[in-house]
Amino acid sequence: MGTRKASPKGRKRAIKLSRELVDADLTIVSGLVTGIDTEALTAAIESGGRVIGVIGTPIDEYYPKENRELQDEIARNHLLISQVPFFRYKNEAFKMRRFYFPMRNVTMAALSLGTVIVEASETSGTLTQARACLQQGRKLFILESCFEDPQLTWPPNYEKRGAIRVRAKEDILERIYE
Repeated sequence: MGTRKASPKGRKRAIKLSRELVDADLTIVSGLVTGIDTEALTAAIESGGRVIGVIGTPIDEYYPKENRELQDEIARNHLLISQVPFFRYKNEAFKMRRFYFPMRNVTMAALSLGTVIVEASETSGTLTQARACLQQGRKLFILESCFEDPQLTWPPNYEKRGAIRVRAKEDILERIYE
């Protein structure tokens, strides 16, 4: 998982890693937003893998709109999950709806054996899921490239709290079932 504003290298990392994890018979769980999530889900589907899309809107809404086809594909042939209630969402002020996205991240952490952060800024919503992973006793994996970015302070802090630094897919595969 990771940022909506993914770098070209981050996108390539997400695609490569998603394919490798599918080859290892793991299911890809992601939030269906643009950027890293879209790349990971699309690569998993193209590789014949299993995916779970978790959205922060009611099941019949599309966000972002440009992922409509991907969301429909996941709903038809994989698993699409939303914990957002239709009636409440429809009647809430637009500003209140943003709170469903952090809830979505907590749900993704709960559904997964582990979360892999490919790329995330200091203020990324991805860090909500990182905290949830650690609180829930789930594995948190952070790609080495995050540690190498001098603008980021969060990776070493999460590593001190139990996150696992990933230099190669084996770092994930060897630890995911521990």
